[in-house]
Amino acid sequence: MFAYKHIFPLLLVLMTGLICAQKAYPEHWGEPPKMETMDLRTLPAGFGEGSGTRFNWIVDHMKADVSARHPNRIVNQKGPWPEFVGLEGKFVKEFLFQDIGMGDIIILNQGTPVTRDYRPNRVRIFVDPSSGEVVNIPNRG
Repeated sequence: MFAYKHIFPLLLVLMTGLICAQKAYPEHWGEPPKMETMDLRTLPAGFGEGSGTRFNWIVDHMKADVSARHPNRIVNQKGPWPEFVGLEGKFVKEFLFQDIGMGDIIILNQGTPVTRDYRPNRVRIFVDPSSGEVVNIPNRG
């Protein structure tokens, strides 16, 4: 018969395995934030799940790596791409074409009517018409 005293060590081993299986952050990013919010969301670029604080920390570092054209930057091939919000649309299109190799990357002005069909090989980049900066998170579809 299975005793309850064996459940806690078993859970501890399972949780340790799950934590260790998380994708490692690049060394040049430094340590992740020590104080985080108590929410849970999907993190970009396959980093698993974490808080909004960690999400913003990852996006900020990914955006800095893209802007600096860092050679060891994280390449997010699946999307969405929150690290591109605020950057110039043409610059983002160039990077997405390099990263995912798709030719169906479209730059549109914010508010442009679009069809509602889903195409996994298409990425729409919505930009501010006056500044040319990306205003929505680019995603497949």
